[in-house]
Amino acid sequence: MRALRGWKLPVLLIVLLVVVFGVYAAWQVWKVSTDLNAASEDARVLQEAVTSGDDSAAAAALTRMQESARSAAARTDGPVWSVLTWAPVVGDDLDGVRTVSGVLDDLARDGAEPLLEVSRDISGLSPRDGAVDLALVESMREPVARGKAAFEDAQKKLSEHDPAGFTGRLQGPYRDAVSQVDRASRALGTADTALEIMPTMLGAEGSRNYLLVFQNNAEIRAGGGLPGAVSLVEANAGRVSLTRQVAASSFGRTDEPVLPLTDAEDEIWNRQLGTFFLDANFTPDFPRTAELWQARWEQEYETVDGVLTVDPVTLSYLLGATGPIEVPGGPALTSENAVDELLHQVYLRYEDPADQDAYFTAVAAAVFDRFLAGSEDPRTMIEALARGTDEGRVKVHSFDDAEQAALAGSRIAGELVFSPTADPQVGAYLNDVTGAKMSYFLRHDVQVTANSCVDGVQRLTGRAYLLSDAPENAASLPDYVTGAEIFGISAGSQRVAMQIIGPVGGAISDVQFNGAEIVTPPAVDLEGRPVVTVLMDLEPKFTADVEWHMTTGSNQTGNVSVETTAGIEPEKKDRTVPSACS
Repeated sequence: MRALRGWKLPVLLIVLLVVVFGVYAAWQVWKVSTDLNAASEDARVLQEAVTSGDDSAAAAALTRMQESARSAAARTDGPVWSVLTWAPVVGDDLDGVRTVSGVLDDLARDGAEPLLEVSRDISGLSPRDGAVDLALVESMREPVARGKAAFEDAQKKLSEHDPAGFTGRLQGPYRDAVSQVDRASRALGTADTALEIMPTMLGAEGSRNYLLVFQNNAEIRAGGGLPGAVSLVEANAGRVSLTRQVAASSFGRTDEPVLPLTDAEDEIWNRQLGTFFLDANFTPDFPRTAELWQARWEQEYETVDGVLTVDPVTLSYLLGATGPIEVPGGPALTSENAVDELLHQVYLRYEDPADQDAYFTAVAAAVFDRFLAGSEDPRTMIEALARGTDEGRVKVHSFDDAEQAALAGSRIAGELVFSPTADPQVGAYLNDVTGAKMSYFLRHDVQVTANSCVDGVQRLTGRAYLLSDAPENAASLPDYVTGAEIFGISAGSQRVAMQIIGPVGGAISDVQFNGAEIVTPPAVDLEGRPVVTVLMDLEPKFTADVEWHMTTGSNQTGNVSVETTAGIEPEKKDRTVPSACS
């Protein structure tokens, strides 16, 4: 009996220790959860304070976030947590929580702090009295580079875990953390690139000339819209000025393409891509468009060092920062009416295209002058340009090889991807062939679904919806809006060419229009990417539903990037679709 009691005592002690350890472990898990939730809330407050320019609130939020993140990291870095990561079922989850805690601690210390430092000066990047402070630009490079390095390190650490093995409660938050860090890392990469090339592009080493092309979304082009007013912008030692303005229509057509076209370009977009300034953005590849515009401009005028584009939707965002602008020949332009005035009302007010061109030229000059004069709310101005860039409306190309290499791969570069990557690229781009301004009434959306993954090749389904939101009596609109049936399209209707561009090394098949299979010409090989063109006539209130299937190239197992043309709707239409190989 004495031996039995001797056996029970250590067993009871072990059970007691297990219970105590379990209670302590549960308490630790609860405390870590509390710390992470607090840090997340402080990060939200920090972001709002930075956006609004409230430096004291931002500093206080950062301090709180650092304390909570430090506490979570300390609790998950000890021996108790290490033991818990070996537990069945929840071990992987707790290891993921430890990674998130450590990443958040690093970012709160090494990532957010330099960015808060930069945020205090960011308003200085906005022009003042026609100039940008190049010394300030230079001073911001080091903290942005530190922040970028911290977020890149966070990306690497988070990518070492596969959340597919986590419990449902942790999968979503972990993937959200990865998404947030990825987005911030991309933004910092863009900022780092901008700060690197801004001084030379703004004339720190000598005067530079740029074409500024205003694209008109009322006549849609794959790259944005019909080129309208074209301005020559000079940058010298940070000071920027408008030196020449011409109407894009003044370039007319050339007998031969201004640059040699490839057979694929000729087959997809025909010779107009190279012979007609107004059609050089039929291609969605902005570097190619920039080359064609540069070549045509230099046939008539001086050498240019780069090309920039904006559209009326971006101008409406800028007007939200600058306030209304008075323009002769029309009402004051505001953030609320700019899109309607510039893309529709102007054609109802002026029948003569020369009068329209004069108005657009005056608008371009007025907006440019107001932008260069500066704003009482420079953060909002910078955010407006960032929004336009994110939506694919603002693009920049430099003919300096080093500068363009720095821009490559960024949103603002507007490149069509031709090199195979792990992440497949899909595009559905729109070109008006009505020869009129009916795209003002065009609404569209593009969706892609990754269905399966076999041996590193994904099978995708794509779908595009196009709607003509024109009024029933659209045929009564001015001829310049309807096209006057010059190209055989009924007045009030619009004809749209959609180029479906598949992934590098992929294929497109089974194209359907409103549920019925259609015969399309064989896909054209555009530098390794298949291109199929679908022509559609859209009567008022008619909806087109185009569906197709695709396969990716080999070893393209990543998420699918989907791009389309920016229209008049103030939203980002591009998206990223989860891979079927996950």
